Amino acid sequence: MKKNIVFLGIAAVLALLAAGCRQGSLPTVEGRVIDATIYSVTVLTARGDTVSVSTRGTDPLLVPGVLAGDEVQIACEPLPGGEALRAVQLDITAPSAYRLLPGIWRDCSGENEVALVLAEDGSAQAVGLQELTLQDWSLDGEDLVLTAVLPGKDKATQALHYRIGRLNADSLVVAPAAGGRTLSLSRQE
Repeated sequence: MKKNIVFLGIAAVLALLAAGCRQGSLPTVEGRVIDATIYSVTVLTARGDTVSVSTRGTDPLLVPGVLAGDEVQIACEPLPGGEALRAVQLDITAPSAYRLLPGIWRDCSGENEVALVLAEDGSAQAVGLQELTLQDWSLDGEDLVLTAVLPGKDKATQALHYRIGRLNADSLVVAPAAGGRTLSLSRQE
């Protein structure tokens, strides 16, 4: 009985996916990536369904790597047995903050120039932020978290939370969660 329920559940998901077809009769999965491994991508759809799609044996030019938070559209094919899907083509329709944040950001609007260097490896540097020495950066929900090394011999650290007001390929607007100067930063080449 349990096998029948699981099979019916998978059949219902496949039927649901087949309703939004692309590239002929291939089912399409659309949503936000909540988990990605070397062999699969798990997507949360707009309906609240969680769908895992295999990436094993796919062409990396057609099915590129993704990050948690990326919005994607995946054209799939059913695997033999009909209980699983494999990606045929994957398009990132909206990149995640993890993909957009790394780079050099600069704010020249105030009296003192401010710059943040956010590296892909998670390390960070700052210029013009009251002699602030940064160690790294991360995301916590809608907050950019900068880990600052406090002056002194003990090398203690403090997490500085900045609420992200806007983030796209060219601009980043952040405001300190504890209050203070809002930074309107532009990406530098």
